Amino acid sequence: MHAAIALSGDDDDDLDRARLRFAPPDNEVPAAVGVSGVIGRSPDAAVLLVGLSRCTVGLQIDLAIRLRLDPEPSDDVHARFHAGLLVGVELADGRTVVAGRPAWPAPDGPFLAYRGGGGGGREWSTQLWLTPEPPPGDLVVVVAHPGLGIDESRVTVAAAALRSAAGRTEVLWPREPERPRHAVEPPPVDVPPGGWFERAFADPTTA
Repeated sequence: MHAAIALSGDDDDDLDRARLRFAPPDNEVPAAVGVSGVIGRSPDAAVLLVGLSRCTVGLQIDLAIRLRLDPEPSDDVHARFHAGLLVGVELADGRTVVAGRPAWPAPDGPFLAYRGGGGGGREWSTQLWLTPEPPPGDLVVVVAHPGLGIDESRVTVAAAALRSAAGRTEVLWPREPERPRHAVEPPPVDVPPGGWFERAFADPTTA
């Protein structure tokens, strides 16, 4: 559930804008919005909102799944966790976005990106990044996990909590341009003399 940044140009501003679609800025200290709790549950599983943090250009959402029982040894919980968890956000202006869809976002539209996660046994977690920053008003986080029996459920984050966190976000310093990274030539291959590989390296069309 990850997307790669692919740009055809070399413009630093374009690269920075693309990077911020998939990850929080690394020159900021996010402010905790101060919300947590159960979003949805079944008799044997629950999806939790562990935390929500605000940056100047978006929100970081931390979710977790808790299981009542240890999985069976043959149960691939890791695959079911990532394949079955649905996460979406509804903004105050009525726009909606589902995590990881589309794979490449529109330049100005909302985008919810998976940033990774993991776990084992009864505890699993995932982190998401919502950008750009949401418009003023309440924000709704919607989840479902049919494979764990968790129906579509939601939690509303109050506008006041989001507004308060926005005023506490700290920018450490202006973001500096990336250090240029040049292509590295691979070391020469040790090819056995007189064989197929020597001929192929010399002329790939005649091997």
